[in-house]
Amino acid sequence: MKIRTSAYVPGRMVGGMRIKWQDGALAVALLVFGIGGTQFAARLQGAEPLDALAYVLIATAAAGLLFRSVRPLWTVGSTTVAIAVYLAQGYPFGPVLLSGVAAMYAVAVYARIELAAASALVYALAILPWWNDSLTSWITWSAGWILLPAAAGVLMKLRKKSVVDVRERTAISERLRLAQEVHDVVGHGLSVVAVQAGVALYVLDKDPAKARASLEAIRDTSKEALDGLRSELDTLRGSAPLAPAITLDDIPALAARMRDAGLEVSVEVAVAEIELPHTYQLAVYRIVQESLTNVLRHSSPGVTATVRVYAVRDELVVHVTDTGTPTTFTEGHGITGMRSRAEALGGTLEADASHGFTVIARIPLPS
Repeated sequence: MKIRTSAYVPGRMVGGMRIKWQDGALAVALLVFGIGGTQFAARLQGAEPLDALAYVLIATAAAGLLFRSVRPLWTVGSTTVAIAVYLAQGYPFGPVLLSGVAAMYAVAVYARIELAAASALVYALAILPWWNDSLTSWITWSAGWILLPAAAGVLMKLRKKSVVDVRERTAISERLRLAQEVHDVVGHGLSVVAVQAGVALYVLDKDPAKARASLEAIRDTSKEALDGLRSELDTLRGSAPLAPAITLDDIPALAARMRDAGLEVSVEVAVAEIELPHTYQLAVYRIVQESLTNVLRHSSPGVTATVRVYAVRDELVVHVTDTGTPTTFTEGHGITGMRSRAEALGGTLEADASHGFTVIARIPLPS
């Protein structure tokens, strides 16, 4: 048996629509204030005591706000009709008009802008035949009681949309970051494992000690890759434990793993006197890691690689090159990810295969 679940939203179902409690509270407040305030307005304006029809129209105008977030056009339609009939009967101007203000704001927030504009025009024209003052005062009144709440609603809608857009962009950016981290961690680990497994198979009978060393390297690399993958998954779940941060000091160990896999690597890191934020150190490490992984994956036997990390003219330079033969290449996820890391810190990255394969990243030093 399948059980379907859904998020619970506080409110009450009416005709298949879920009415929010906030909408109900607003409708009740407008009803109470409308009935009590209109009686006071009638005495001030010297009007006749209100009859049953007046109270029904006040209640209808307020009740329209029940549907403001699910059927905003129903809200503005019922409220406009109720207010127009109320004024046509000669009842005094009063708090019933606040229902119109709330309806204009609601239709601007929950409906399309063009529908909100049309609703505002219809509401203003519905008031005009019963307006007992000059056309200029009607225009002024419409601007304050109709146009202003509609404009406020449009601004609120744009603000909400902006907040949602920012959240979506943040979520997408985080997903891309996690995908890049997983690609770098797992891709590097699998490349080293594949090479070491090939070495172990090749020397298994001839040199058991060498095969054992390759298997140990596979074990260590696999464990490191799994730890890195587990850390990223914990981050995705929001339960990431504190883990040692990757720094430039880890590059020599990275080079040592590459040497164990058969790629001779020389390393020169000459930025010891510069305090680099963790984001910079992680970006540099990942660029070096992906560059060496590409060399290990694509180069022929005997190729060597050189890694240099240094600062010049307020720039942090990451220079990774190998002694492979010139070739053509197509940028894949690895190079794209390295470039994204550099550009995220305001830098650039160039890849060239005209003399071996060279990756040069230039990142402005933090001020």
